[in-house]
Amino acid sequence: MDLIERAKAEVINRHKFFVEWFTGRAPEAEMEASARAFASDMRMVEPDGSMIGADQVKAMLKGARGKRSVGFEIRVDLIEAHLVGSDAALVVYDEHQVVDGQKSARRSSALFSADKDAPEGVVWRHLQETWITQD
Repeated sequence: MDLIERAKAEVINRHKFFVEWFTGRAPEAEMEASARAFASDMRMVEPDGSMIGADQVKAMLKGARGKRSVGFEIRVDLIEAHLVGSDAALVVYDEHQVVDGQKSARRSSALFSADKDAPEGVVWRHLQETWITQD
């Protein structure tokens, strides 16, 4: 599987994990494997413009286990993906969430690089999320 396909699989599978984790269905042990998907120097720009690092992202995720109701949903629509140079892939996707019946959506751009120790063979290097309106 090439870098683009691994990056797209990472986006889809990480969000599937988030649903299981946030609803408390994923066992605690799965967080360690999931955390390997984030590069140690990863940066995330949240929808409100604040920037956090990998340690903050991981801490936020660890603290969110079981915080969502069973009806929590995430749907990911892949928009585009392409290589950036020979060793990085950029994936743009829309993430639609339903939290307690309330819908929200964000458009994200995520930069990945190869890492054989990561769950899908790539790590998140940079993520920027922007609120968008629902259709």
